[in-house]
Amino acid sequence: MTNIRYYATNIIGLEDILWQEIQTKLYDVNLIEKKKGRISFTYAGEPKELLRIRSAENIYVYVGIISGLSRSRNSLGEIFRHVSNYNLEVPLRIHKELHGGKGKKSLTFRVVSSMIGRHNFRRIDAQLAVESALTKKYGWKFTLDSPTIEFRLDLEEDTALIGIRLTDEKIKRWKYKVSHVPASLNPSVAYSMVFLSEPNPSDIFVDPLCGAGTIPIERAYFGRYNMIIAGDIQQNSIESAKDNIESSRKKINLIQWDVNFLPIKDRSVDKVVCNLPFGKQTGSQTENKKLYVSFFKEIRRVVKSQGKCVLLSIDRNLVDSIISNYRDIRINNRISIDLSGVRAYIYVLNFL
Repeated sequence: MTNIRYYATNIIGLEDILWQEIQTKLYDVNLIEKKKGRISFTYAGEPKELLRIRSAENIYVYVGIISGLSRSRNSLGEIFRHVSNYNLEVPLRIHKELHGGKGKKSLTFRVVSSMIGRHNFRRIDAQLAVESALTKKYGWKFTLDSPTIEFRLDLEEDTALIGIRLTDEKIKRWKYKVSHVPASLNPSVAYSMVFLSEPNPSDIFVDPLCGAGTIPIERAYFGRYNMIIAGDIQQNSIESAKDNIESSRKKINLIQWDVNFLPIKDRSVDKVVCNLPFGKQTGSQTENKKLYVSFFKEIRRVVKSQGKCVLLSIDRNLVDSIISNYRDIRINNRISIDLSGVRAYIYVLNFL
């Protein structure tokens, strides 16, 4: 097949993990650009394989890029002109391969946009320029309600990137998420944390504060394992995790427990991956100080020598302080990520 250009968006800070996953799962890929929150690449394989990428928020087939735009409203005309001249044959064919659908003339569409930098026009004005060009050229009907195709416009300073979204609501990779709890973890972040744990088919894998069960389910989707155990003290979390686990049809052991007293044998767990409470939507910073200390004490007891732990927290100072008290826990990596404007840290810990 011919090399086709795509791009994938992700949580800022996890670009390296996304690219590693792309290289692992797709053959004949070449990196074009890696920037905050986005990886651009070419790929010559089957488009359906793109849907195996779980650390991406969304995946788009490239339509075009417009460079040299000015801050003035003249740029709106440039956007209209370029979009009117684009050949959409390949992007539409790829979208149709994944979604099916009717002929080109009966399509409905919408445009989603973002804008970075100072301009003498609004984001919505640039979006309307794209909408007008598509409507005039193809006669398509614009709709916000379940369109056939979603276009994406990202206007960044003097450049506009345009693509067609491939990972829309009809083919969600996270359709198991039928139930939620406050502060439920983004599935792409959960998968990235699982990826960082270096999964092995022999793993006994534990999430001691599982919430809605996103992390253990993403571990199950990753590949083979010996056993996955998930637990939480909150009844609503257990009920939500149970619903999601049943929806995923994965074999996961779910237990209601107190993280201070895990019913797990000493040195019996290979991997622990966990989203620690932020103390915002759930718990408090005062409660976190006690909880984090107890958590590390129990995790140190149950994790095997040479085991690994991957944690997510916003309280870097607290986590660093607790880890400094353990001679046999080493910080292998600490990754800063942006969760909807909140800076959080993914810790990769090695147990000696």
